[in-house]
Amino acid sequence: MQKRFFAKHAKSSAALVSLGIHAVLIVVALSFVAVTVIKKEEQNFEAKPVSRPKMNLRKLQVPVNIKKKKVQKPKLRKRIVVQPKLNQSVPDIKMPEITGVKGGMGNAVGDGLGGAGALGFSMPEIEIFGVKGKGEKIVLILGADAEMMSDEMGGIPAYTIIKEEMIRIVDELPPTALFNVMIYDWKEVTMAFPDMVPATDANAQKMQKWLEPLNAVRKGMGDRDFGMHTLGPGGTVTSEKLVYGKFADPTKVGAKKGAEVDVRAWYRATMLAHKMGADTIFVLTDDWDLQRVATSKSMSREEWDKTTAGKKWKECHRKGLKLLDEENKKRRDAGKPPKALNRNEWAINGEYFPDIERPPTPEWYNFTPKDFAEAFVLNRADNAKDSIATTSGLRKKKKIDFSLNVIQFVPKGKNPSGTSANNFKKLTSLCNGEYQTIAGMDEVKSYVTADSE
Repeated sequence: MQKRFFAKHAKSSAALVSLGIHAVLIVVALSFVAVTVIKKEEQNFEAKPVSRPKMNLRKLQVPVNIKKKKVQKPKLRKRIVVQPKLNQSVPDIKMPEITGVKGGMGNAVGDGLGGAGALGFSMPEIEIFGVKGKGEKIVLILGADAEMMSDEMGGIPAYTIIKEEMIRIVDELPPTALFNVMIYDWKEVTMAFPDMVPATDANAQKMQKWLEPLNAVRKGMGDRDFGMHTLGPGGTVTSEKLVYGKFADPTKVGAKKGAEVDVRAWYRATMLAHKMGADTIFVLTDDWDLQRVATSKSMSREEWDKTTAGKKWKECHRKGLKLLDEENKKRRDAGKPPKALNRNEWAINGEYFPDIERPPTPEWYNFTPKDFAEAFVLNRADNAKDSIATTSGLRKKKKIDFSLNVIQFVPKGKNPSGTSANNFKKLTSLCNGEYQTIAGMDEVKSYVTADSE
């Protein structure tokens, strides 16, 4: 039965196997792809030589100078820049306790417009004779005494350039800034405005009309056509001293009670600027001058005038005045401005008779830069708008939050006196500022020319 079954299905099984083998062969055949590779023959190109006509170069008819032109290199000058000083040591200035609430007009006005930086305005940056400063409340202080216009420093023409530079600075201030300009001599201070004002076009023009006539060079100038009395209309004259610290109580330095403090006008001008709350101050001066108080007595002037030396002193003064008048007449005839020289005894005899015996003087205490810095801080605290008393009894250390910069004008080819230079360097260092010297007319012109380029 089984044999019959296999015999019966043998043919059909063979057919199935044959079909399977053919199917596999077909699939394998389809998996092959015929690829024809075409190999390109490499082609070589040969360049045929071409004969080209040669051109003969002609000589230039016009000679050409191929030498390099010598260019004079600009002379580098020292320029002092006020940089933000971070993490600097602040002088330890002890302050007395502040009692009561006092307000200053300058700060009241300043808070109205001077705080524009808090509203997104950038503080204006100015540069004057190589010294840069940045602030919202700016005061420019300029000396107007005869020493600022000495012949060795360029005379009245050099002073005119200095004055015009100040006018330019104010004219370029943004209206968001507050400013004031102060002019001083050895006895008084005159301000352009009673207080700090916005730097609008109207205020800048008003200041310019007031300042331009000061020591201006004019044809046929008289012997005394210079000084504070030549200022234009307007301005506010003040003789306020604003003494603080050792200046207010000179007994602390050995002077007798009631002794008169002899401080020159740049001190009074800077104190007025601090009272107004200025954060950037520029002082343009010729000397540290006499900042002192007597600590002893000397022979009275009346007694000394009766001596031989005193009589000679008087006689030399009279001779010196005649020499000055003769010199100014020659200048006037030549169309030149007069010699700027005070007509007092000290100036005349110092100019024409420098070796003569001088009147006796007492011993002095000369105020130090630290004395000035302390007086500045006390002044600002006393006139601050929101100076609220502290009841803890602790003395707070006051940081110097202003900048005092000094530009000192000296004779051509000379350096400032050691006292002047050292004191100004220390004072500006204490007050976050810079100190610069300008010698003679040439340096005055060089800085102004550089700023205008």
